[in-house]
Amino acid sequence: MTLLASDDLFEMVNLRGRSTGLPMNIWIGPRGGARCAARIKVQGDHREKFDRNDLAVVSVEDDPPQLVEGELSAEDLELVRSYIKLNRAAILDHWREETDGSELVLALRSL
Repeated sequence: MTLLASDDLFEMVNLRGRSTGLPMNIWIGPRGGARCAARIKVQGDHREKFDRNDLAVVSVEDDPPQLVEGELSAEDLELVRSYIKLNRAAILDHWREETDGSELVLALRSL
């Protein structure tokens, strides 16, 4: 089963680059029924419009965060790593379902 299951996206908070400081959109979600470690989903292109057809998966708990599935340029992966490092605690709180989407958004810091 792919890590990019569309059912996951329903539960995830989607954030445009203008909110995160990244050049692409991202999705952050709770663990839910996932059996894997914490991760975020990253849109592969730099368009403002959300596109769930071209997503990469990046780990949150690894240091540095790792590309788990999909493709990102080396430059984009470094930016996503910086964003995760800056926001790791907030992302993990949401992953552990200790915060809801509104609390997550308030806790996140832009690059």
